[in-house]
Amino acid sequence: MPTINVSDSLFARLEKHAVGFATPESVIEMLLNEYEGVEARKTLVPDADDNLGNRRILKIHDELFQFLKERGVIFMPRQKAHERLSQGYWFTGNDNYLSISFYTGGDTYNKTPNICFHVYLSDHYPNSLGKSNSSIPLCCIQLSNILGSDKWETKVPVITKIIEELGGFECNRVDDGVEGRWNRYYEHRNYSSADYLKCLEDFLTNDKPVIDEIIRTAKITEICFLDKDKSDRKINAIDKIRNKR
Repeated sequence: MPTINVSDSLFARLEKHAVGFATPESVIEMLLNEYEGVEARKTLVPDADDNLGNRRILKIHDELFQFLKERGVIFMPRQKAHERLSQGYWFTGNDNYLSISFYTGGDTYNKTPNICFHVYLSDHYPNSLGKSNSSIPLCCIQLSNILGSDKWETKVPVITKIIEELGGFECNRVDDGVEGRWNRYYEHRNYSSADYLKCLEDFLTNDKPVIDEIIRTAKITEICFLDKDKSDRKINAIDKIRNKR
């Protein structure tokens, strides 16, 4: 069998597209299938090696999706018809994290929303962020506006205002002396930090209204409220997939 050597940076890019990351070969095959328009083989997804197994991860996606639907919240699930979508990954992310967007605006460098409710599903990232003792899943508000990303200067006042108003954010990325990504963890509350539904309820009840008002006052097109019709279309498309499972 031929051997292919890849750089650490390329391997990290492959890993971001993995589901369970059984083997690098399966990821390359998935990307080639998508590029060539070949229908992927239906295979079982293996359990993740660290912290949460695949079934638990899919359960978290489904419970969060249902929780938001029942409360009539306008949110944006995964938008692209990626292989993960058909497997039950309703939100952007992989086996290490998921992100839920409630606003427009994305960080073109980080490939995540500028503002999101973020759930770490493994200790892959928390370990590097000094959170190795935290429970998994670990929830936070994540703000991302990395230096040089699209329209990043225009978004700075909104991001800065959110950090000032809510408080408790920890910066975890700096480029050329400029802070670009921050997390505000749902820890040290009167409930378990691993209770992702409680964390999301806390976000919707206490934090989102503050962010809403900041965005409403800022009146910039780069970060604003989601279009309800578009959100509903994406949610309905996922419901059709859920009903077939």
